Amino acid sequence: MQKERTVIITDLHGCYDECLELLKKLEFDKSKDRLINLGDTIDRGPKIYEVFTFLRLLKEEMGDRCILLRGNHEQMMLDATAGSRADMELWNYNSGEKTKFAFINHKHQIKEYRDWYEAMPYYYEDEEGRFIGVHACLHVEDPEKNSVETMVWGRETNYIGRLILTGHTPYRMPLYFYGDEPYHAILEDEWGKLPKKGMIALDTGCVYGNRLTGMVVEGSNFIVRSVPSTVVR
Repeated sequence: MQKERTVIITDLHGCYDECLELLKKLEFDKSKDRLINLGDTIDRGPKIYEVFTFLRLLKEEMGDRCILLRGNHEQMMLDATAGSRADMELWNYNSGEKTKFAFINHKHQIKEYRDWYEAMPYYYEDEEGRFIGVHACLHVEDPEKNSVETMVWGRETNYIGRLILTGHTPYRMPLYFYGDEPYHAILEDEWGKLPKKGMIALDTGCVYGNRLTGMVVEGSNFIVRSVPSTVVR
């Protein structure tokens, strides 16, 4: 009997074509797999609305097997569309206008979907206790004891608790961190044992012209794969 597969992606930022290519490369099966997106679906990239409609449909089809976490860009949008001028300026500075125009060009306004984005949780704890998914980082192992600021904006890499899978900070390749020890690059297309503790960073800056990286977890093993960006900088 095949073990349940969990597919993890992150920081799509409107990179719709790369998302489809990566899921194909990861052999994603929406009828069986669990999908986790670690946040930052909007802003910056070329096909923001297409990413939204794709994930929205997947969530409808997959239900609880599709986990869409909240990143700092979703948080900025929610704060901005709640009515604060300062929050709107911050979101616009971080490419919020591109998201607004993407929805307007499809005869919608993003604020129509605030409830959908508001439903995105800040973290996900794997049912088998293998990892915690969070957009940015954790300071302590219990997600409930971390601030929202930490979970969506933090950039610390000296975490030593139960394994977390993160996005947010773009690196040239996926990296593994554990406390103050030297970080390690994670080789692609090679199965390995899932670490018990530490942090795996999966954002490889697709929207900045590098690559989109994803991960598959089966039992206690994992593999990472990526596809090149088509974004012209």
